[in-house]
Amino acid sequence: MGDRIVYSIKQDKDLSVNLYSHWGGYDRFNALAAALKAAEPRWHDMSYCTRIIVSQLIGDQWAEETGFGLWASNSDGAVAGDWPDITIDLVNKTVTDETGTHSFESFIEYHMLKDAYLNS
Repeated sequence: MGDRIVYSIKQDKDLSVNLYSHWGGYDRFNALAAALKAAEPRWHDMSYCTRIIVSQLIGDQWAEETGFGLWASNSDGAVAGDWPDITIDLVNKTVTDETGTHSFESFIEYHMLKDAYLNS
């Protein structure tokens, strides 16, 4: 049992870096919005942007043996998580999730404002 989610970070039309999180599904939108915001200065640099997004999503759990997996692929990352995969398209600067496709800016704004409202 878990709270599994896969983030597929598309670096071009055929190549993705995929991050599997065993416990990150419930908070996936807020966590990704914060990761994208942290990576904003490097949105134009795919390797740095990918590293920042992955680092932010993993946080202080890098030393743990379990909880996350990372792999490259030429297809979507699907590994049958508990939540639908999220695709972060670095070429088009979009996020695609179960609600649709959103620009990075609108995804960040919506989830960070919603989070601020709920915590006020």
